[in-house]
Amino acid sequence: MKDIQTKRTFLKKTKVPPTLKEESFFIGANILLLSRDLKLIQYADNDTRNLLETFDERAVVVCPPSLFESLGNIVSLIEEGGFTLVDLKTTSCHGTEETAYSAAQLINVDSKQLSSYPEPLVAMSFRGTNSIHAIQQLIETSSFDNVASSTNADEAAAFTNFFLKQQSRTTATFEECTCCVIKPHAIVERSVGDILSSITSQGFTLSAASTFTLGRAAAAEFLEVYDGVVPEYPQMVDELCSGRLLALEVRLKPQGDCLPEGESTSVVDKFRQACGPWDVEYAKELHPESLRAKFGTDKVRNAVHCTDLPKDGPVESEYFFKILSNANSK
Repeated sequence: MKDIQTKRTFLKKTKVPPTLKEESFFIGANILLLSRDLKLIQYADNDTRNLLETFDERAVVVCPPSLFESLGNIVSLIEEGGFTLVDLKTTSCHGTEETAYSAAQLINVDSKQLSSYPEPLVAMSFRGTNSIHAIQQLIETSSFDNVASSTNADEAAAFTNFFLKQQSRTTATFEECTCCVIKPHAIVERSVGDILSSITSQGFTLSAASTFTLGRAAAAEFLEVYDGVVPEYPQMVDELCSGRLLALEVRLKPQGDCLPEGESTSVVDKFRQACGPWDVEYAKELHPESLRAKFGTDKVRNAVHCTDLPKDGPVESEYFFKILSNANSK
């Protein structure tokens, strides 16, 4: 590997750091290697391409609004099949007949299935060996009716262009919400489905979700409140820009259970309790059912980030679903 600016050799053959796994390396991936932020854009040679390209096949799955409450279970089904989430995006067809019709034609369903539900439609892509055929089989043999799965590479590309790359109206509300970020390591470890199911089983609903890749400056900006406060701040920035993350806008379910007298009803406070202490060891000891206890590894790779202060819930949601989304669309 050579530094383009200095034209000097930066890296020769060396052992891969333990923080990187084999599945971290694929076209389009962002990785942190020896303090350098790298994006993998091409195979080095044809032998490498021939060896690895089959492992990087992309399948696209579209979950209709009627199955939105089952999203976590659908993602888990695919992750347990050995496939890793690459992209995920919620979009709304509610009340937009033209968009609903175009989407319905593409995935071969009745447009009313897309336009008559207030819940979002969710498009997802997964990577892995023979992913298109294998995921199609998983969906067909499951109990999830009306989930659309790409049947070939051309269809996967068409689904990607329409549902994942095309700019669409955000489903975020920016009101009475909190922000959750499923960290890159949890995506690589295929824990996304279980985390989503755990969130929705505790009285929360997801009003928006999207994957993002953060550069170092953006990750540092998002976490700047911890700069000089948390000793692990530099490592936290490293983790957040080490790969794809999944941002969620989380709200309380409208018919959620009443909280005991004296307990905060703020969605930010309640969700922070559901996440548990940021130190995973404390979380396992004090709150073993929390997200960080169940899915975290250490203080930095602790599965999820959540908003700390009630006033910052809409602010952090806007950062992802307004500021970054608008920037990425330009």
